[in-house]
Amino acid sequence: MMVNSSGYSHRATGKMAYRLMLLITSFVIVAWGQPDNGLFLCLLASSCGFAFFWVPLLHFKKKERFWIGTGWFTSVQLAQLSWLADTNYQGLYILFVYFALSLLIGMQFGLLCSLFPKRLSLKLHPLLGLAGGWTLLEWVRLYVMCGFAWNPIGLAMTALPTTSQIASIGGVYALSFWTAWVNLLLLSALVNRSLRRGLTTAFALLIPFLFGLIHIKYHDIKPKEGVFRAALIQTALLPHEKSYFRDKPSAYVSPYDQWISIIDYLDREQASHVELIALPESALPFSARDPIYPYREVEKILKEAWGSSDWSYLLLPPFAEKGEEWYVNNLFWARAFADHYKAEVVIGLEDQEGGKGKSYNAAFHLLPQSKRIDRYEKRILLPLAEYLPFPFLKPLVSRYGILDFFTHGTQAKVFKGRMPLSVSICYEECFGHLIREGKLKGAKLFVNLTNDAWYPHSRLHLKHYLHGRVRAIENGIPLLRACNTGVTVAVDSVGRTVGQFGSWQNLNLKKGALIVEIDRYTYSTPYTYFGDTLIVGISLLSVLYSLILAPHFVSKRCQS
Repeated sequence: MMVNSSGYSHRATGKMAYRLMLLITSFVIVAWGQPDNGLFLCLLASSCGFAFFWVPLLHFKKKERFWIGTGWFTSVQLAQLSWLADTNYQGLYILFVYFALSLLIGMQFGLLCSLFPKRLSLKLHPLLGLAGGWTLLEWVRLYVMCGFAWNPIGLAMTALPTTSQIASIGGVYALSFWTAWVNLLLLSALVNRSLRRGLTTAFALLIPFLFGLIHIKYHDIKPKEGVFRAALIQTALLPHEKSYFRDKPSAYVSPYDQWISIIDYLDREQASHVELIALPESALPFSARDPIYPYREVEKILKEAWGSSDWSYLLLPPFAEKGEEWYVNNLFWARAFADHYKAEVVIGLEDQEGGKGKSYNAAFHLLPQSKRIDRYEKRILLPLAEYLPFPFLKPLVSRYGILDFFTHGTQAKVFKGRMPLSVSICYEECFGHLIREGKLKGAKLFVNLTNDAWYPHSRLHLKHYLHGRVRAIENGIPLLRACNTGVTVAVDSVGRTVGQFGSWQNLNLKKGALIVEIDRYTYSTPYTYFGDTLIVGISLLSVLYSLILAPHFVSKRCQS
């Protein structure tokens, strides 16, 4: 008896060690299995990372699975969202936001884990139901948690251009569905020791590669429409450098010097033949129309930089105001750039509507030799920093000097020029259903203006860029990103990087102008037509199909 007891104890210990190893292995794979951490872990995360977690999970009681799944995925989110835990500019309250969001997303995953059947059969309907259920839980975040759109599990599939192309059918949530589906197939193969299911999993793994190769090859051989040449400005100024902070007055760079640096960046790169100059979100301090620059000072700077041109023809609203003398604003500078370089200018600036008490985080579009100015107002504002989601939080944010908030924009806009373009500002490019509206309105180019300087030493800029790249794939449209700090880059219509400012080691805080030539080629995609409706519909049908065929449902029908 003692021998048998000892043998049983060793087997039990061995099983526990094996399960613990799978839990740790799965955590490492999934937590760091995102494209900014390398290809290998992404391939593992999208194929087996979750399956390795679910194998030991099935040995726990159904009620325990919620808490185990919640704890595991909360830890994953704490690793992936670690960029959020930066108190340099946000203050200590951001740590509460960091832990709360990680826990809420973890609880979503815990809910999925609690829905696993007691025994995983070889039938497909429970797997489809679970994959569809998780996709719906990810998608619903767009409408809860202040619309928190980071970290869909399908992002791991975007490490390669080939495996990303499914997004052109169903968006990033189609990638999440496929990731969950493949991992569930592998789980079924491992639990049931089924060679047939293993082969099915291998085939499912190959489909994104085959589809992607064919998709990219097809569009590569299509006739092209020439190239579009642009200059993307990266100013790389930290908040206390771009704007005046009372506790750091010596670090402040005057707006004159900021504009002089931008001129220098463009002239250094010989930007005389570009069609578009893009400057980042909130590119300069003060709002678009604040007349803060004496014209005589600006004229002196422009003559020194560009020669003896006369800029007095711009001394009229909305570029200038007359007091004791003429004063000009940031829109004056932007229009001067457009006229001098004979290029369109897109620039991010704050703006107010006099008499209406509204202010906007906006993007302006100016054409050379034209009085027309178009404005786009940011629609997705950041809670606490740009808008107040709950009135009771006002005393909290006021401690950090945040007293005024922006008004939400209401619609996508397309700026007409040499290439119709749709602008997004910062975090907006994480919302595929909003960005696609620009394509539906006729845009042939996406332009994103970003400022990631509030988290300058984190990996936010890389995470942010990954979402922007997916938007190009979803809609078959090229993308230009101009950042204060971030990833200033050009992406073609199948999601390939064709121009990048700096290496991965220094691209966040590098200053200058990136001159890019991007193919004008665009195409329509199923995602452009259907948006998230297609994958949400598939996910709902998968859940309903699973419920209808669930054994307990069938048995009740038979009894009746």
